[in-house]
Amino acid sequence: MKPMRTIAGTYIGRNLHGQVVHELGRRIVGGACTPGQALPNEEDLCRELGVSRTAIREAVKVLAAKGLVESRPRIGTRVRPTLSWNLLDPDVLAWRCATLPDPHFVMQLNEMREIIEPASAALAARNRTQAQLRRIEDAYAAMAASATIDDWVSADLEFHSAILDATNNPLLLPLAAMIATALESLLSLSARKASNFKVALPEHGHVLEAIRVQDGERAMRQMSVLLSDTRARLVRPAPRSARASTVAAAQPAPEKPVVTPAKAVRRLGTRATTR
Repeated sequence: MKPMRTIAGTYIGRNLHGQVVHELGRRIVGGACTPGQALPNEEDLCRELGVSRTAIREAVKVLAAKGLVESRPRIGTRVRPTLSWNLLDPDVLAWRCATLPDPHFVMQLNEMREIIEPASAALAARNRTQAQLRRIEDAYAAMAASATIDDWVSADLEFHSAILDATNNPLLLPLAAMIATALESLLSLSARKASNFKVALPEHGHVLEAIRVQDGERAMRQMSVLLSDTRARLVRPAPRSARASTVAAAQPAPEKPVVTPAKAVRRLGTRATTR
């Protein structure tokens, strides 16, 4: 029997059943095994993956704890409906992002960011220490110096993680680690859809400056602007050839006002009146 290939993820290197968890988890989340469908029986999985029944059973227990499957006597193990999955589980998020998430899921991820990160930026502005500010500044400097999209995404992830850390709220701190994989995928997609992957550098600079002067309201406002621009890039087609030109100056551009729905309605009314 052919041994199973190494599978990257949370369980890598720990034990064989962890590798089985990732193989089956990717199949389920990737759509190879659809909700309601029964998994192959233990004997078939043992033969296919080259593992023991014990490894299969332990893996199924883990997947069941993540909400992906359920096992019943005389029925077997079936994939549960998507709404039953623990979508914030780090492995489930990693599998979802590794299988080229659909546009709807990408927008849902950004909506989650729009709920969490502006308030986190406000908290960071009020609660950050000098050491935490330096970490955010270092991440911003790495973004400005990045020569490739991969360098940019790594520094961008550090920037947002450092802000969550600077909230000094212990309930928010695990969030950065929990959504790191999904956030990395989202940041990469946003950068690749921009004509210049450093296009968001000025907006990051505005967030940094607000945190530096400890202006919570301004930090919240500028993070909202940044994420609004990210949303706009996510819904537009990627350029045919991504230009990896650098930003001429790392100095933040003038701050952009936040256009609320009420303001937008008033603008439309004004235009209609003047026509």
